[in-house]
Amino acid sequence: MLVSRVASAVEHDVAGCFHVFTAPDNTRVWENMALTSAELPADVNTLRSDIAAMEASFATRSRAPRLEAVHQAADGLIPLFEDLDWVTEGVYAVYGCQPDSAPVLASSADIQTVAISDDAPVSAVQAMMQIGERAFENPDAPLPTLDAAAAAQHRWRGMPKVLAYIDGVPVGSGMLTLPVNGCSELAGVCTLQDYRGRGVATQVVAHLLQIAQSSGITLAYLTAADDAAARIYMRAGFAATGLLQTNIGKAVAEAD
Repeated sequence: MLVSRVASAVEHDVAGCFHVFTAPDNTRVWENMALTSAELPADVNTLRSDIAAMEASFATRSRAPRLEAVHQAADGLIPLFEDLDWVTEGVYAVYGCQPDSAPVLASSADIQTVAISDDAPVSAVQAMMQIGERAFENPDAPLPTLDAAAAAQHRWRGMPKVLAYIDGVPVGSGMLTLPVNGCSELAGVCTLQDYRGRGVATQVVAHLLQIAQSSGITLAYLTAADDAAARIYMRAGFAATGLLQTNIGKAVAEAD
C-alpha cells in the first residue's frame, strides 16, 4: 500500500525497499518521511543495507530519518529498526475502504463541504493549514502567511482537498494523497475542538470518498488516532485491514 503523499514539488528518492520524500521548503514530519515498498527483502543484511541507504538519503537533504511503515503485527521490521537506535513514535491500526461500495451517508444541513481545487484562492489553503495546526498541534495557531499557504498549495497540487464550513466558518478539513496503483490515503482529516461531535469529520470523509470514486481510486486507506476516530471511519465504510502503521524516527546528532 505504498502511497505518495507528495506532489511534484517534493523530492523523491528510492533507497532500496524504501521511498524517501522530502519537501525542500518545509520541515514538517508528514511531508518529510520514508514509506515502505510493497515487498521487503527477506534477507536481514539486505534490509540493513537498505536502511543505511535511506538514512543517507535523508542526510543529503538535511532531514532527520523518519519512516511510516505499513506492516504485519508479527513481522520483525520494527524490532530491527529499534536495534538500530530508531524510536517508535506511534502505532496505528490501518483501515481500508473501496470507495464504490461505501455507504451513502445522510448529510447535515448545518455542514457544508467544499472541494478545494488546485487553482482555488490561497486563502482556502490557509484555512486548511490553520485547522490542521489547531486540531493536531496548537489550538491557538495563527493563520499561516500567504507565502506559506502558496508553497503548500504547490506541494499539494493534484491532491483532492475538502474544507467543511458551519455558518460560513471553516471548521474541518481533509485530503486524499496522490494515488498509486489505484490506492490513496485519506490524510489530515480533522475538526476544530469546538465543533467536534457534530458530524463534521464524517461529512468530510464521505465527500473525499465521493471524489475518490469519481477519480477511479479503488482503495482508500487511513489510520485512526483512537477508537473514537475509528468509529467515525467505520460508519463511512472503512474496515480494519489487520495491518499496522508504525511511525518511527531517528534523531540526528548536531555537528559541533
